[in-house]
Amino acid sequence: MSDLVAVITGGAVGIGQAIAKSVGERGGQVFNIDHDASGNEETDKLVADAGGQCTSFTANAGDPEAIHQIFGQISSESDHIDLLVNNSAVWNDSSLTAGDYQSQAKAFQTAIVSCLHAAFFSTLAAVPMLGKSTNPVIINMNTEHMDKDHYLSYIVGSTGYDCAKFGLWRLTQTWAVELKGEGIRVNEFCFGAVDTPMLRAVSSSKADAGMKPEDLAVATFHIVDQGPTGETGQSHFFGFSGASREESLREIAALRS
Repeated sequence: MSDLVAVITGGAVGIGQAIAKSVGERGGQVFNIDHDASGNEETDKLVADAGGQCTSFTANAGDPEAIHQIFGQISSESDHIDLLVNNSAVWNDSSLTAGDYQSQAKAFQTAIVSCLHAAFFSTLAAVPMLGKSTNPVIINMNTEHMDKDHYLSYIVGSTGYDCAKFGLWRLTQTWAVELKGEGIRVNEFCFGAVDTPMLRAVSSSKADAGMKPEDLAVATFHIVDQGPTGETGQSHFFGFSGASREESLREIAALRS
């Protein structure tokens, strides 16, 4: 076993699960936080089968008290964290006219909490343990919507999701400055369609044409493998919707340089 320790939010399926498996392939330890109990069991098994260890916590990553307790448990099992992946997010219809007051208020709150609150609380709890790593890295999973040519203001239902992601962009930039003196690198991926259950629920054709979750795992370790003198504060744009997977993979490969 290596001493690589990763904390991943939203690791029960899709991108988070693929990154967890990649940590396992490196013989590392994964701590996964996701509300999907059955998906968590699958992730635990995938990581173990790959050669690593995984402890999953079935919880809402946007719940500050739950996160505080979980990181207390993590600190009892490991003296450091090398990688934090803020991946948790929910796409829902938070438009003003799709339902009544209660339903749309809940939809907007769910979108913000699942992504933006989860990222803040998880990072707040992780920083002391990241500071004990020789190569501490935070990667925030963002969206191509950050690119001005890919704004989705014409899809009114994306309001909550996009507000959360734009907030995540600001956290990335701010944390990179704040944590530079601690040696903690902070970067984000702003990407397009990936074949995940969340996208398939919206458009199976886009999922078929998009990247695969394991492609994001490759991108993640390109950043990790840069080492402690690697980049920080960068928003990497790649894999835009409509691009071929082959083109997206070339863009991901460029992250190694």
